Amino acid sequence: MPILKGHKDYKGGIAIFGAYVPWTVHKAKGGDSTNYDAHSARILDLKDDKRAAITHFRDMIAPKIRPGVAIAIVPSHDPAKTGGGLSQLAAALASKAGCIDASGCLVRKEKVMKLARGGPRDISVHTKSIDAAKTGLFRGRDVLLIDDVAKTGNSLAACKEILLKAGARSVDCVAIGKT
Repeated sequence: MPILKGHKDYKGGIAIFGAYVPWTVHKAKGGDSTNYDAHSARILDLKDDKRAAITHFRDMIAPKIRPGVAIAIVPSHDPAKTGGGLSQLAAALASKAGCIDASGCLVRKEKVMKLARGGPRDISVHTKSIDAAKTGLFRGRDVLLIDDVAKTGNSLAACKEILLKAGARSVDCVAIGKT
């Protein structure tokens, strides 16, 4: 049974909730704040922990989630950065959709170069630097795994592999934005 009800935009097994254009790309093409697309702007606001963005994406995604699943997130590239907008979104989704907040179940154990700044994108970078934690929150359960932006989907694929090896029954992947 699918975790997301009625969602139709899938690319490579990842549910996509919209396109994402990085601000630097938008500016390089002559754009400015007056013509930056709203979805991309909200993703940047989510990265900046802005409540309006968390509420916006909660209201967009929560009605599609089957109740009772565990909601996990791809951790930041930096282990010191926890509890950001994506974590807050997972908690808000869990509350609104009747799910389990498992946002702390994937833990980055060593810092990796930020992918948006040219860091390596192969799956092994993530499988070597991320561990499963608090497995009781997701073991034997279906998991909805969320990332803010996906380019190759390798971060999601690595985290999915880690969750399945640690006992998740199934893992469906979501990217709020796709570049």
